[in-house]
Amino acid sequence: MSIEEVEVAVVGAGPSGLITARESALRGAKVLVLEEHKEIGLPNHCAGLLSINGLGRIGIPLNESYVQNKVKGARFFSPSNLSFTIERKEAVACVVDRHLLDNFLAKQALKNGALIKLNSKVKSVKRCNNRWVLEAENYGKVKTKILIDAEGASPRILGMTGLKTLGVKRLLRGFQADLEGVNVDPDYVEVHFSREIAPGFFAWVIPLNKDVARVGLACKYFNPRERLFRFIKKRFKKAVNEKLKILRFYSGLIITCGPIEKTYDDNLLVVGDSAGQVKPITGGGVIFGGTCAIIAGKIASEAIKSGKTEREFLKRYEDEWKARIGKEIKISLLIRRILNKISDKSIDRVFSVIIEEEIHRDISEGGDMDLQGSSIIKIFRRRGDMKSLFMILKAILFH
Repeated sequence: MSIEEVEVAVVGAGPSGLITARESALRGAKVLVLEEHKEIGLPNHCAGLLSINGLGRIGIPLNESYVQNKVKGARFFSPSNLSFTIERKEAVACVVDRHLLDNFLAKQALKNGALIKLNSKVKSVKRCNNRWVLEAENYGKVKTKILIDAEGASPRILGMTGLKTLGVKRLLRGFQADLEGVNVDPDYVEVHFSREIAPGFFAWVIPLNKDVARVGLACKYFNPRERLFRFIKKRFKKAVNEKLKILRFYSGLIITCGPIEKTYDDNLLVVGDSAGQVKPITGGGVIFGGTCAIIAGKIASEAIKSGKTEREFLKRYEDEWKARIGKEIKISLLIRRILNKISDKSIDRVFSVIIEEEIHRDISEGGDMDLQGSSIIKIFRRRGDMKSLFMILKAILFH
């Protein structure tokens, strides 16, 4: 049996894999993307809330059909229903249909010269003479100079390469539904904190329009489906009794534990959820994964052109993505670990401080949806307000 030879093989046709393919092919590499499912963008696991600035940074325009709504802020709710709002005058985020968005990214990759094969689940990978040999269902064997692992939150192939994975036990289980007949403000996302609702994370209400919202939550040790129905009954009590209609369900794994130990090796790069390149506070991965995918595509193409596909050269990928978002991930991981441990009473106290000291106003003015942890630190530094920071720490530590 003949073996097809390519320069870059990408496993997984999610946003990170497709952006990597787009960038590698743009720079002249012969790129093959292998996707296990029969259709790009399905099944859909994503809440689809993405920052407008972040979309611009990863080359995704806003004037396409995948944009379902634009929002200008978020309303946060504590366990006892204390609330504050973070907002801008103009829209700061888009709600997207991930099925349509992923297909748009696939078209970008194809336009640049990449080849995408669907229904081609990779069964095995083996190193052979400074190459990787992949065997894919319904496709056959492929030999590649560089392998890009972009499988997602629970990669199989990555474990075969010798690199450590995140491990499913460290991930949260998310469950969400698109609901019709909910009567929400289309300009604002809602974020609900409560251990009774979503222990270890939060619940969200993302408006698609004034009548339809994407409602979900995540948790680690509990059944997210049961807790979601409980939350829906609480949040949309009147609609549940009258006109609420469930349009569709989504489920998936959410990463809040930070990246894997190493995202490169000889002839190998790891991007996106496979690498844990996700915002630890919110679990959002498209923007961070896309940022790293652009770097991966650039480094992979440079490695092909120079003939330097060993780990010593490919280490540049990890150095570059960590220089871009590594500090933010470290700060956000610390905040996430605090959030995982504090009680509902402490969350209420933190909300009280934020409201009384009007910290939310500063976040509205200077916050960054993608650099959440860094924004919080900068705001306290700019305020010169160590008193408020001390009060928040006190609320967290003494409960």
